[in-house]
Amino acid sequence: MKSMDNIEDTENFGDMGNMEKDRHSERWVTREGILDEQQITGRQILYQGLNGRHVERFTAQSGQSYIFKPLTNSAQYGRERWMYEHVMAQLPPVYPQLIAASDQAAAPSQSWMIYEDMGQLEHHLCESTLPTTAAHMAAWHALPVAAWEELPRVGHKPPIRDMLHELRLYQSGTDELLCSLNLALSAADWDKLTMLILTAEDELPQVLCHGDLHPGNVAEVEGRLVILDWEHAHLNTPLWDVYHLLDLSHPLFPRTMTPGLRARVMKVYLDKLESLGVQVEGGSFAKWYDAYAIVFSLWMLRMINGDLKNPDCVWPQEQLRNQWHETAATLEQCMGHLDGMRE
Repeated sequence: MKSMDNIEDTENFGDMGNMEKDRHSERWVTREGILDEQQITGRQILYQGLNGRHVERFTAQSGQSYIFKPLTNSAQYGRERWMYEHVMAQLPPVYPQLIAASDQAAAPSQSWMIYEDMGQLEHHLCESTLPTTAAHMAAWHALPVAAWEELPRVGHKPPIRDMLHELRLYQSGTDELLCSLNLALSAADWDKLTMLILTAEDELPQVLCHGDLHPGNVAEVEGRLVILDWEHAHLNTPLWDVYHLLDLSHPLFPRTMTPGLRARVMKVYLDKLESLGVQVEGGSFAKWYDAYAIVFSLWMLRMINGDLKNPDCVWPQEQLRNQWHETAATLEQCMGHLDGMRE
């Protein structure tokens, strides 16, 4: 593995302009893949990954700050680096610049990347940022994917068909969950949901998906939209990204979605696709989305219920309960369109 004796010893992916002062800096990252406290002047933990490693802001001896991101999920080893090498240059500049990275041969435990520090990020997916994000999402969904066959077809959650299968396999538990919300799905409703999802999976193209487009990965800094953390990128139908943008709940990043806002953002997305030469029939897409959101939200509620019962869950109970209610609201809103789906 290459050590970061100076910037020329690492593989550089970004503009070197603000790096000149540190071109001959001493080592920032040890051979073990951790920040060397003796060679930096400050550090701040931003968050902890699933494997316990920390993403940090650190300050070099020049006074310039950067973001140090070790591999936080072994299942995503190499994915974000691959995205920066093969894909990101084709996107608008809505992502942080990758300054340097460990050697490609580095073991997962020694793998790291260093990004530009964009400053204080505000994670608020609201009526102003949602349409802008949806338009950018449509742009990357319109990109040809033939050259990116290396990307997986599965994200960090099961495929929608597997979610549907799981809900049907444990039908009694699913029915109890619906009953607790004063909701119900008949056998005919399940058949319709299944038909809509399978049709959407067959008719919609495979597109580049960010994969984890929840509010925590969308931010603004000084009026600039930033989309973070591309390590879950994969090929899927566009419904995966659309659901994550509009309705995926997260315990740390609550938000409120209404039917009116959902419809407005969906229109921005479809209009942008059309402007890029991608034709999608809006009525069919809306029905497919509602079916997708019903199944995904039911699956999420089952998962959150499991987290609420798990004494070792990392999320506080209050935040999980808020996430549960937010997901239930999405379910109720989309189930309100069932009559239209039956037509």
